[in-house]
Amino acid sequence: MLDWRHPPIPKVVSLPLKSAADPLRALAFIAAALVCGALANGLAAPDRKLAWRGWTPPPETVQAPARLEPLAPAPEAPVAAPGPTKAVPAIAKPSPMPSPARNSSGEPPPVPVPSQPSKPVAASSLFPPSPASVVRDISSGEAYQAFQLKVPFLDARRSSDFAEGHIPGAWSAPVWEADLERRLIEFEAAANPGLQAPIGIYCTGGGCEDSRLLARKLVDLGYRNLLIYRDGFPDWVAKGRPQATGAHP
Repeated sequence: MLDWRHPPIPKVVSLPLKSAADPLRALAFIAAALVCGALANGLAAPDRKLAWRGWTPPPETVQAPARLEPLAPAPEAPVAAPGPTKAVPAIAKPSPMPSPARNSSGEPPPVPVPSQPSKPVAASSLFPPSPASVVRDISSGEAYQAFQLKVPFLDARRSSDFAEGHIPGAWSAPVWEADLERRLIEFEAAANPGLQAPIGIYCTGGGCEDSRLLARKLVDLGYRNLLIYRDGFPDWVAKGRPQATGAHP
């Protein structure tokens, strides 16, 4: 029976003493843990790495841009002295074409087609032969029309009068000179008029009958369309018409 007044004294159990190798083993475990932690921290992502206390990462080095040297200005080329300037002719601007007039329907009028040129009037149509009047008189105006239509003319005056002045293209055929036949042969060979073609004859006009005497000779040769210019060469001069001089047409 236990006496509460004198409790029992517990026994002291003595633990065995650790050997000297235990601290070395602990240090080895700590070193191994540090090495593993360092390896794990090094392999971890940048946002999961643990910063070492007292260690500050080196600042990033930024390479300053190289300083550009200012370029030297290029040497100015020598300016040549200005030469004499040439005047440039002004080019006239073409005026705008006027728009064609339009009719009530809004369409432009048709372009007129030029008519064909009229055919030249033949002397035979203006002076046709007439069986009733193989020899007939013509007026001053008709004589000028015959001249314009290239109707051949025979001058019945003397050779001297013909040389002083005559109708251009006329042939000298003086009825009172001995070589009249030769002159008519030359006329026929050169002019080659047809027997029905008109032939003009003139002299001094008025009461002169030389042109009629010449017409009778031509009728004897077979010509049937003889035109006598009744006012004669004086009228031709008075009208201011062209003249020729000399012994030949």
